[in-house]
Amino acid sequence: MCMANWSDLPYDTLQHLTSFLPIQDYLRFGAVCRNWRIVAKQKCHSPAQQIPWLALGEMEDTKKRKFYNLLEDRHYYLDVPELRGKAFCGSSYGWLFTLDRKLNFHLVNPLTKECYDLPPPPIPSDYSNRHEEIRRYFEAESDDEDAHGHTRELFERLKRCMVPKAILDYDPSKRSDFTVVILEAQKGTPAFWKPGSNAWTAITGVPHLLDDITFFEGKFYAVRGRLDNNYLANNYSVIYTFDVGSNHEATKVELEVLHASDPNYVAGYRSNSFSYLVVFDNELLLVERIISLDDITRDFFVHKLDLGGNNYSKCQDINKHTIFMGVSSSVVISPSQFFNCMKDAIYFTDNSYSYGALNLGFYDFKENKITYYPRHVVYHHTLAAPIWFTPNPW
Repeated sequence: MCMANWSDLPYDTLQHLTSFLPIQDYLRFGAVCRNWRIVAKQKCHSPAQQIPWLALGEMEDTKKRKFYNLLEDRHYYLDVPELRGKAFCGSSYGWLFTLDRKLNFHLVNPLTKECYDLPPPPIPSDYSNRHEEIRRYFEAESDDEDAHGHTRELFERLKRCMVPKAILDYDPSKRSDFTVVILEAQKGTPAFWKPGSNAWTAITGVPHLLDDITFFEGKFYAVRGRLDNNYLANNYSVIYTFDVGSNHEATKVELEVLHASDPNYVAGYRSNSFSYLVVFDNELLLVERIISLDDITRDFFVHKLDLGGNNYSKCQDINKHTIFMGVSSSVVISPSQFFNCMKDAIYFTDNSYSYGALNLGFYDFKENKITYYPRHVVYHHTLAAPIWFTPNPW
């Protein structure tokens, strides 16, 4: 009886097999033998749909970046020089936005090592009286804790709030005319950058303290949660839309979403509720996250937005899909092929930047129940909150 030689399978058969593999199996496929490695390098098919990883901190001894794969319940340690000493500010299409202590701002694909230099984000005016102290730290040759301990702590606080969110409209590996949009820490308002520009262009016509931004059907959308321009509490979210053409002014969508949670909270405690915009199955959702004053997530409410009809409806479930959501990134998948991924659930990360990531878990729509991850699973070694990251080797 002759045994089949798997290394001699036809190339077209091997190419077809790669279309069913998530990224971690795709990389293992290429390590089997020479013929399989040749097929993998051809990249005829993008990896199959996969559960996003959690991008965590940097290992203190090896400087490798730590990622957590929920599907395998496994940590990966990637040696990517472009990520060393960097804080993560956002993730889109498998690219990471990074910021270092000298305020060098980059867009990096950690698998392909492609990188774009972005203009530095503006320093919040709250730190204006300490610019000289910060400058000396930027110019220091090292992060030596004894020499710069106090300033280092100051910068860590500054770094983690410099860019609350950064997103892309299109994948830079597929389109050269992409746009980066950030929320500025100073005002919580959007600004954008295109390749070839040397500065950020501000979007006008939006209030301060926006909660979230996303890209949907050719436009950017932003949401303002419970605070108005005078920092007064209200009980609804307001949607704005803008593009990055000749007119850089946002337009208010005539749609105000009444919050489902109890409006009787202390004005000024913005963390009591946070609004996210999530693209889901060719529709736009507004997800309201309820957070107690001790920074623990307590509940979620989801609304489907009818932008054309200026209306909305509350969702009792999300049609057996799964949302991976955090302050810096959001991803939606259909988990039917993943036996250990919960359907009708929201997997969430820290909404703050607390050391050690104490507020990560998942919300089950059917049981109306929140389960938190064990601290050792998602513990990280930087002050930056972990974010969702979908690996993209293309």
